Amino acid sequence: MSLIDQYLPAPAIREVDRAAVTADPARAYSVVRRVDLQRLAWVRLLFALRTLPGRLSSALRRRPAATAPSSRIEDITRPGSGFVLLGEEPGREVVVGAVGRFWEPDIPFATVSPDAFAGFTAAGYGKLAWALRVDPRPGLGAWIGIDLRVTATDADSLERFRTYWRWIGPFSRVIRRRLLRTLADELGAVNDEARSLPGDEILPRAGFQRTHAVTVESQPDRLWPWLVQMGCQRGGWYSWDVLDNGGTPSARRIVPELQHLRVGDILPARPNGQDGFVALRLEAPRLLVLGSPLPPSVPGGHPWQTTWVFQLEPIGDQATRLTVRARAAYHPGWRMDLLRTALGAAHEVMERRQIHNLRRRAESARPA
Repeated sequence: MSLIDQYLPAPAIREVDRAAVTADPARAYSVVRRVDLQRLAWVRLLFALRTLPGRLSSALRRRPAATAPSSRIEDITRPGSGFVLLGEEPGREVVVGAVGRFWEPDIPFATVSPDAFAGFTAAGYGKLAWALRVDPRPGLGAWIGIDLRVTATDADSLERFRTYWRWIGPFSRVIRRRLLRTLADELGAVNDEARSLPGDEILPRAGFQRTHAVTVESQPDRLWPWLVQMGCQRGGWYSWDVLDNGGTPSARRIVPELQHLRVGDILPARPNGQDGFVALRLEAPRLLVLGSPLPPSVPGGHPWQTTWVFQLEPIGDQATRLTVRARAAYHPGWRMDLLRTALGAAHEVMERRQIHNLRRRAESARPA
């Protein structure tokens, strides 16, 4: 359970951004905890755009306009700022929150203590909380994340905030992602394409490799069932069904009778016939390795052999990093080089669609 769950457990809007770094969790948290957003030029520019309505309003009223403060947590939560330090789990997570009418040019904040934040229900207000969190990445460093949550005390206020968020949301996303990119550069960014994955050893001389990764805000055991029911004549591939599933829509529910996948089972690649991908390794709910032809390790003059790896890496107890890698070994020659280029482009489009749909299904199935 994350610390922010104590203060805003059921948000109407939630946006989470994460980055993997090579630094250990202790160093990562030390850097994250003392970060100052105002050192980023993008943040200074976006703050100026965000505060433009308030500065124009102050000018019309002949009042001093607000200036961009330092954006360390201690400055953000200084008395009178409207924001409050809700709580901190040293070395793991720090949570900041505010209650106010955020949609107004000069935001009227309500004074709320950390103990009263979760239970504040006075009509006419929005409630916002965000957390900076570090989770260990066993043997590989740490995960750093920004978890932003919003709700409101009544339906009218929520609708006002949603309208406001349509304008300010893109600026917030740029700030968060730029911040994570800067932190990752300082703490050592992880290159998904360069690192080795289980299953790479099956085709040690692969001439083709593509890696895609996505963070799913759900636990591995909620994503795993969607993977084991893949295949034509089964749950589908969750990609462009008209291209890879004979036009049959991929499953939108967990199918119990398709949950008994074993090593050696075949996931058909076409609506008719049994050729497809064989299950080479299963380590529920962490690793699924598929191969084609059947199996790729058997010699026999196949011009093309592939592996397809799905690795599920837990992030704390609430999220999963899904990494998908396709590798291929093939006989050299200009025909195969052309085929590799064409199949690589098709795979790029299909894989991006697949991991997007897998994420949506796993997140929509998580408990409230």
